[in-house]
Amino acid sequence: MGQGFSFASVILSYFLVGGGMFSATLVASQLHISGELALYGVLAIGAFVGGFVAARASPGETILEPAIGAVAVIATIVGLAAATTLGAQLWASAHDETVKFVGAVGLSSVVGAVLGAFLAERLLGEATRSSVPWLLYTAFSVFGACLVATLLSSIFLIQKHGAEATDTQSGVVMIVGLAIGCLVAGFAVGASARVRPLLAALFGGGIGVAGYVTLVIRVTSSMSTDAAAGVAVMACIGAIVTLLGTALGWSMVGRKNVAGPNPSQLAKQFQ
Repeated sequence: MGQGFSFASVILSYFLVGGGMFSATLVASQLHISGELALYGVLAIGAFVGGFVAARASPGETILEPAIGAVAVIATIVGLAAATTLGAQLWASAHDETVKFVGAVGLSSVVGAVLGAFLAERLLGEATRSSVPWLLYTAFSVFGACLVATLLSSIFLIQKHGAEATDTQSGVVMIVGLAIGCLVAGFAVGASARVRPLLAALFGGGIGVAGYVTLVIRVTSSMSTDAAAGVAVMACIGAIVTLLGTALGWSMVGRKNVAGPNPSQLAKQFQ
């Protein structure tokens, strides 16, 4: 049975779709895939994966939430681009082309997310009540949340200090972004769950943070012993913050998702 619209599922879908789109784009860049149509296809695939996972993680039948999440991801990207000098210049000099590009990207992302959610609902049916899959759901959502939070924090740092920002300030911004991402993602996980996923959230949060920090380090520099130790520390802290957010989300919202047996299923048992 559907449980109606869920704002927590929108937040979860936002992080999952965003993480899926970013990961697909990164893979495409590593494979040297280029071209405008190829970009649309890559974004659609990433959104499809995010929408598929979001449908499995969200209570009830979830089609609208991944669509809203995809639109929110595009809005965030556009907002971040507009906040930069280059983005403002591009909007002013090539307004029509930019609008068409944003529209095409948004359409491909929404279609991918909705299709992924639709197939997940139709092919796999109602999600399991086990807490084990939430380890994967949490890892994906924390990864996406850390990405979005650090991007927003970085834009704030650039707007405030520009090129004069120090390494210490950049490090603080990243840590704050990771903490916010873990807390919000954990809350969304706890609020969307149908079973208390605290242990899964603890390990999933650590995996998500470790994956994201490792990705950042590999993109910006080579992985060293000190960097690996830093990843481990960040993963442990992220796991604890995610657990805190999940506990709050579960106690305030999530436990209300726990429902009794479906009446129609009970009726069939007595027929």
